[in-house]
Amino acid sequence: MKSKKSIILIVTLIIVTVGVINFIGVGNNKMNKIYNDNSIIADKADCWGIDESEQTAELGMYKGKLKLSGCGTIWKYESSEEFDLKVPYTLLVKSQKAKIVLVSPDNTVTTLIENTNKSTVNGSTTITVPIKKGINRIKLVGYKKSEIEAELHIDKGTFEKINL
Repeated sequence: MKSKKSIILIVTLIIVTVGVINFIGVGNNKMNKIYNDNSIIADKADCWGIDESEQTAELGMYKGKLKLSGCGTIWKYESSEEFDLKVPYTLLVKSQKAKIVLVSPDNTVTTLIENTNKSTVNGSTTITVPIKKGINRIKLVGYKKSEIEAELHIDKGTFEKINL
């Protein structure tokens, strides 16, 4: 009788352990797949995992130092017209890869800048962001817990932190 209970207990523990391992693995794979999946990036809801985060979101400026898997919105702007917006930025990637993308009102995703840990781009530079009529969003996207330092300056719209 005791051996039957022991066998049931062992089988149950094995099933639970395998389930936990699969759940953790699926979660990490999902976050990593987001990097190349514009349909998920374009979604109004963000999908991310953050291990470390130091962020500042103020009027006209976002500054963040984080380890990010997935994507998070850092800027929103509702425009009544189309125009090109000059955006000074810094994107330093210490591990893996990361990108800054624009999500237009029609949910088109445009990669504005993409860097890897092997990138030679240092310091601040400027990108041109094609603003469309409607709600425009800028997202920060990281791959496999990318170590990212990002800074953007935009006088229009609202910056926000990627919340934990």
